[in-house]
Amino acid sequence: MDIPGSQRKANNVNNGNQSAESKRRELAQIASFFLKQHSAYDMIPVSFRLIVLDTKLLVTKALSTLVQNGIESAPMFDSTNACYAGMLTTTDLVNMIQYYYSNFSYSEALEDLGQVQLENYKELLFRFKSRQTNTLCANPLDTLYEVSRRLLATDYSALALVDEDSDTGHDVVVSMLSIYKILNFMAVNIDDKKKLKQHSLYDLEIGTYGDLITATMNVSVIDIIRMFVDNNISVVPILDENGVVLNVFAESDIILLAREGLLDELNIPVSEALALRPDDYPGVHTCTQNDTLFSVLDTIRKTQVQRLIVVDEDIRPVGVVALSDVLRALII
Repeated sequence: MDIPGSQRKANNVNNGNQSAESKRRELAQIASFFLKQHSAYDMIPVSFRLIVLDTKLLVTKALSTLVQNGIESAPMFDSTNACYAGMLTTTDLVNMIQYYYSNFSYSEALEDLGQVQLENYKELLFRFKSRQTNTLCANPLDTLYEVSRRLLATDYSALALVDEDSDTGHDVVVSMLSIYKILNFMAVNIDDKKKLKQHSLYDLEIGTYGDLITATMNVSVIDIIRMFVDNNISVVPILDENGVVLNVFAESDIILLAREGLLDELNIPVSEALALRPDDYPGVHTCTQNDTLFSVLDTIRKTQVQRLIVVDEDIRPVGVVALSDVLRALII
């Protein structure tokens, strides 16, 4: 039976799509099998520093601890009940800044937060678009596959590893595990790296594209913080007058501003805020949709970036690839 040309073309497209889908599934099967063979315990380094915040701490003291140590999150522990109580994150700080800048003043924020303990933090967070405290956790013996699925079911990039003291039955915060660490571990240890080199971001449909939230160098920091909160995002590409990517402003930059004591001066242009970054800051990293998954993982591993800006041939942004996007493509 003769098939009309247009229908033959449609069939070819469908076969191509099926082939691409089968390749994606094959890669996900390999990655998922790898993750099932390793536990979260395998990710705990021999020597490391873990900062745990007692829930009796004042919110201002706890946030100051994040700032002073340059970290984006830390587990909280209820010493009264001897149990894990969730995580304090940079995103919480961003939401608080937005709330107080919109409704009060910086001095009122300090006065208010200086009277609130972390144990009452959940009630405070309800003011910020009903955001919940991150109470996500896993047992060190859970597989990396289980941990990955748990992380991808939320909008969090890290969780606490919590065990039980065999003598007392109390919680013990053992470590923290992030999507970055999982991807880095996989990139280094997975055997079949050839498969990672055969698939591009386009093939695997990795990333978020279209209607990107962007800004220019003269936009104020507080306006970008509003973009974070209103759009539930953690990074905004900074463009020049021709729409070319110059830099990015991320939630982690808020930690730098706090360290410099500039949380009461957030009307400064983002250009001034970016100038505060240390010399060893990894900077903005871009990629194209034609880049392979292997090259993306290699960039993430070498630079410790949390996301890549996808650009076209003119270095104009077309999308963003977050670490969760990469991990999601590797999970069945």
